[in-house]
Amino acid sequence: MAWLARALSSRWLSLGLIAPIAATDLIIPWHQLGFLPRALIDEPCHLATAGIVLGAITRMRGRPPCGWFGWALLVSAVLIDADHLPLELGSAALTAGSPRPYTHALWVSMLLAAAAGVAGYRSHRRTTPRSAALASVLAGAAWGVSAHFLRDVATAPMSLWWPVSAAPVQVPYGWYLGALVVIAVIPPWRSHRRSDQAGLAVGSPTPRAAPRSRLS
Repeated sequence: MAWLARALSSRWLSLGLIAPIAATDLIIPWHQLGFLPRALIDEPCHLATAGIVLGAITRMRGRPPCGWFGWALLVSAVLIDADHLPLELGSAALTAGSPRPYTHALWVSMLLAAAAGVAGYRSHRRTTPRSAALASVLAGAAWGVSAHFLRDVATAPMSLWWPVSAAPVQVPYGWYLGALVVIAVIPPWRSHRRSDQAGLAVGSPTPRAAPRSRLS
């Protein structure tokens, strides 16, 4: 995952991913296709959107996030669409009165973010690999689902505020492309750049490991 996150952190690569997304949406009438062909066209665009978000996070942190976070972000950005399956199988249990399933709403991102916060707090109190991994997975899932909604809200109506309101929400498609461009060109934090520049300015040597004690 580290090498993938580093590759995606390239602003040129992130900008390059926007072109096929736009071409897919503006040239192919995929909304008129059946469920499977539509998914085969739409899901790669969701994955590319999530990749752009992961690249921006890596760039801002100055280093790749842990593998659990990265994989959870990418997988959840696609897996959330599994909630469409009940309707395809003949059940409207998740879609009655709304243009998309009830789980295609902001409450899912908020719930995942809250769970990630609780898991992160607990992992600080009891530092175990399992608790840290859980916190990373939940945080990555929150980012991945949010990246999914970033695309969905511009490609078709969705009940973003359900259960408060089932009213359909959709923003102009240009807003989505504009948001992707902004995310793709986000620079690293200045603190990272300043610390690097400061180290070069004073000619600080590469830190060396402390000598091991003969008694250890």
